[in-house]
Amino acid sequence: MITDGLILMVVGMVVVFLFLLLLNILISGLSWLLKDHALFEEKQLLEAEAAKRKKKNTVKSGPVPVAAGGEDPGRITAVIAAAVHAHRNR
Repeated sequence: MITDGLILMVVGMVVVFLFLLLLNILISGLSWLLKDHALFEEKQLLEAEAAKRKKKNTVKSGPVPVAAGGEDPGRITAVIAAAVHAHRNR
């Protein structure tokens, strides 16, 4: 009875080890196979980010925007703070 349990344990451990080994081999193989695609995609992302930064830097910084309708920004902040406080105290 003990030997059956030990045999079952060893068989289970070997099955898990082989599954993990196969999984590791497949992941490594896919990584090697898709390496060129990943590098190309990374290059595209870096170029898009550089273009975005360049576009952002070329935009002239204008005056600081003021609240619509000439409202006091302090009053808007107070209203928002009061709404948050009321929501939390529900």
